[in-house]
Amino acid sequence: MLKYLHLRQFALAEDLSVEFEPGLNIVTGETGAGKSILVGAVAAVLGGRVYTEIVRTGAEKAVVEAVFGISHLPAVKAFLAQKGLPVQEELFLRREISVRGATRAFINDSPVTVSTLAELGDDLVDIHGQHEHQSLLRRDTHRYYLDAYGKLQPVLQELGRKYARLKELQSRLEELRRKQRELEEKHELYAFQLQEIESARLVPGEQEQLEAERRLLMNSEKLYEIAGRLLQIFNGETLSVLEMMGEVDRGLQELGGYSRDLAGLHQEFRSARIVLEETARSIEAFQNTLEFDPNRLEEIEARLNQIRLLQKKYGPTIEEVLSYRDTIQSRLALRENFVFEIERVQKEYQRALQQYREEALQLSRRRHQVAREMEQQVQQQLALLGMPRTRFRVQIHWQENPSGLLEVEGKRYDADELGLEHVEFHISPNPGEDFKPLNKIASGGEISRIMLALKSILVEIDRIPTLIFDEIDVGVSGRIARAVGRSIQQLARSHQVICITHLPQIASHGKTHFVVEKYVDGQRTFTRVVRLSDENRISEIAKLISGERVTETALASARQLIEEANPEE
Repeated sequence: MLKYLHLRQFALAEDLSVEFEPGLNIVTGETGAGKSILVGAVAAVLGGRVYTEIVRTGAEKAVVEAVFGISHLPAVKAFLAQKGLPVQEELFLRREISVRGATRAFINDSPVTVSTLAELGDDLVDIHGQHEHQSLLRRDTHRYYLDAYGKLQPVLQELGRKYARLKELQSRLEELRRKQRELEEKHELYAFQLQEIESARLVPGEQEQLEAERRLLMNSEKLYEIAGRLLQIFNGETLSVLEMMGEVDRGLQELGGYSRDLAGLHQEFRSARIVLEETARSIEAFQNTLEFDPNRLEEIEARLNQIRLLQKKYGPTIEEVLSYRDTIQSRLALRENFVFEIERVQKEYQRALQQYREEALQLSRRRHQVAREMEQQVQQQLALLGMPRTRFRVQIHWQENPSGLLEVEGKRYDADELGLEHVEFHISPNPGEDFKPLNKIASGGEISRIMLALKSILVEIDRIPTLIFDEIDVGVSGRIARAVGRSIQQLARSHQVICITHLPQIASHGKTHFVVEKYVDGQRTFTRVVRLSDENRISEIAKLISGERVTETALASARQLIEEANPEE
């Protein structure tokens, strides 16, 4: 609910604060005193349209601040969390309007766009009267009111689940068909690539082996010469390292018979001699393998070029080329499965569509039934509220579309998770006049009373906690005004209601009463809001009865009105 409203330099309000209470808050005051300033300020802080003229003369900017209690509003808390805004038990809104035309908005001291403020405001307050923030004028809310009245939420939830399943299968079908088209387009290319890779008969590690063999072949003459030179050193006729090593070995063996140290050295030398002999044999074996084979070299060059070409196309290594081969093999294998899979999902989609269709048509039948009941109840309420000749109709239609989701009797219609129906409230204010859309012909007072009638029949399920009725008493008096007052009072049992009125019959039903006064101080005009005590409330209602001069008769009538309006007090 709206707990606190603070205005600075807003129209005639220089620095004005109001603390509202739960239940019915009545606001009265003379014409021109500034009652509508409060409504305009609430509309502004909820993201409504503002003009620079609202800034008080001589000020740089106007500021409106509002505090709402949201402890029982999970949807509002979820909205704040979704937007990344601080979530508390109280919600602090601020709107600043510069005289130069700039405007800023804040939620819990975090800057936001005005559209975000307006989106949040739709869940906090409904303003009914001469202002724009009226949910009844938004056609998209009419279906909500109808479904709420008929308590159709369980049917809607089931329809929503069936629609979600339908969309899921539709997305799956579209994805399968997209992949099938892509595969068909690339089938020839994949087949060519697979044949090209498989015909190469690639082996992991093959490239490294070929490059090593290629290096040997390209340097075979040089390597043969080096090996021969080394073997000459080991086994040459004029100089033979191995023969010299044998002679040294024999000498060390003989010396070792006389010296323990030389005996140990002889064993170490013998190991070195063995290493040299093995080295000589290895070099000789390596030399024997060397041969210059230009045909083999050409074969290796051709094979390496083939491998590099495949790597350039399909991956930097043989392993990655083979991995790509496996991938396109899988894709080509899928081609045969696509037809079967698409046919399977298509059948499942058709079953889901039939289930959705049955649920949507069932909801449609319920809506038409509920619409007739709603029309009767609203018209009964309107008669009590002084509009006995006003006829109310719930206009329901389906939107025909050749590409629509559902086919009914040979025609296709749009449908979604909320069903087929487009709902709009129509009224005929006077006998003999055709029904026309509510937002095209209803006056502010009529809008307020129609909304009051709707709220009265939807009191248990209405989701918006605070209602503001701005001069709902336009065109009513006497007995009808009493009925309007009782209806508002009943509504205030489950909602916070702020009602601006000129009628004592309505004002007497209030729980809390404020009076708006305009006064002059020096050369400036100001507006203030005063919360009335019980005694002052009687005087204010008496003033509404008799005018500026309050008589004892008027005071007695005021007391009687309050007692009759609040028999339990």
